[in-house]
Amino acid sequence: MFDTIHSTIDPEDVIDIHVHLGGPPGENDDMYFWSDRFTRSLAFRGMRLVTKLNATQVTALRYVNVIFRQLSASRHVDKAVLLALDHVYSEAGARLVEGTHLFVSNEFVASMAQLYREFLFGCSVHPYSQDAVERLFLCAENGAVLCKWLPSSQGIDPTHPLSVRFYRALAELGLPLLLHVGPEDAIPCNLEKKKELLYNSAAGDYGTAPGDAVSMALDQGATVIVAHCGTPLGALFDPDNEYWEHVFETFLERLSSADLSRPLYADISAFCLPGRYKYIKRLVPLAKEMPHRFLYGSDYPVPIVSFSEKRGLEEILETFGWIAGRALPTNDFDKNYQLLEKRFPKTTFTAASKVLRNPRRRPPGSARYLRTIGKKTRRIFHFQDD
Repeated sequence: MFDTIHSTIDPEDVIDIHVHLGGPPGENDDMYFWSDRFTRSLAFRGMRLVTKLNATQVTALRYVNVIFRQLSASRHVDKAVLLALDHVYSEAGARLVEGTHLFVSNEFVASMAQLYREFLFGCSVHPYSQDAVERLFLCAENGAVLCKWLPSSQGIDPTHPLSVRFYRALAELGLPLLLHVGPEDAIPCNLEKKKELLYNSAAGDYGTAPGDAVSMALDQGATVIVAHCGTPLGALFDPDNEYWEHVFETFLERLSSADLSRPLYADISAFCLPGRYKYIKRLVPLAKEMPHRFLYGSDYPVPIVSFSEKRGLEEILETFGWIAGRALPTNDFDKNYQLLEKRFPKTTFTAASKVLRNPRRRPPGSARYLRTIGKKTRRIFHFQDD
C-alpha cells in the first residue's frame, strides 16, 4: 500500500494505545460501518457526547477530525494508536457482514496514520479468516504497531486452534496483541451468554480457566497486552460482576507471578469510570512494583468521568454533570492523563514505545514468514521476498 511509512515512535512519547474509530453505514462500507443495533447502544450515545456530533453530523472523517484536534492540542499525550476492528467470521472462514456490528478496515486506519503524525496504526485481523496470516503480514508491512481483538463482538475464541496458529504469526512479526479481557457492553455481539463470558475471559471453548488464551499466546512467543487489566465494571452496573471479579483475581495472579522474560502487559484504559476504582486500587501497588508491565490508554471515546474512592453515588451524579458540561472547552486526552498520572508511575505513560512494533520495521521475507507459521498459502496476492 505505502512505499514509505511516515509514522514514528520516539522513546519519550506518551502514547494512548487504545483509541477507537468508526463511521456510519452507506458512506464507504468497504472501509467502515456500524449496525442499527450499535446505534441504539449506550456506546454510540457516549461517542456522540464525547465528540459533540449529533446524529446527522456523524461521519467517519468528522470523527477522525475531532480526535486529531483533541490530540494535537493535548499538552500531555503525543500520539494515539487508532484501532481497526475486523469483521465477524465463521470457523469455516466465511466473512459474516450481517453479523458484524462495528467494522473498521485496516486500510482506513493505516491511511489515517499516514496522513497524521499523531496517529499510529492498530490493525485487526480475525484469526478464522482464510487469509489471516497473509493479511497480518500486509498490516505489518504497512506500519501496524499492534493487533486488536475484541472476542465477543468479533466472535473470536482466543483458545481456538486457529487463534493459536495466529499467535505464531504475531510473534514472527513482533506485533503485540491487544486482547480485550473483561465485560463488554460497548459493541453488541451475537454469542449466547455462556460463550460471551468464556471468550471475553480468555478461557474459550478450548481452555480450562480464565486467561488460558494469554498463556497460549505467550507460549507461541507472542506479546500480549490485556486491555483494561481485565477489570470488572462493578456490581451496580453489571449483573455478571461476580464472574468478572473471579476473572480479575485470576488475571492479577497471572500478572504478578509472570516470568519477567515473558512479554505480558496490561493497559489502563477505560479506568476513569464509576464503579472501577475498587479494582484499580488493587492494581496500583502492582503497577508501582512492576511499572514496565502497564501501558497507558484511554479507550476513547469512552466517557472520562472521575477517578475517586468511596464515592459511587457521587460518581454517578458527576456523570450527569459531565454530560451537561460538554459545552465547556475540554481536552479528553489531557483529562484522562491527569486523572491517571496521580496514581500510576511516570514510566507507565512512556512504556508503550518499548512494547509496540516499530512502524518502520520491515517484516521478514514472506517465504521465511510463512514457513515459520507453518501455513501453505494460496498466494491470493504477490509477496516480495527480501
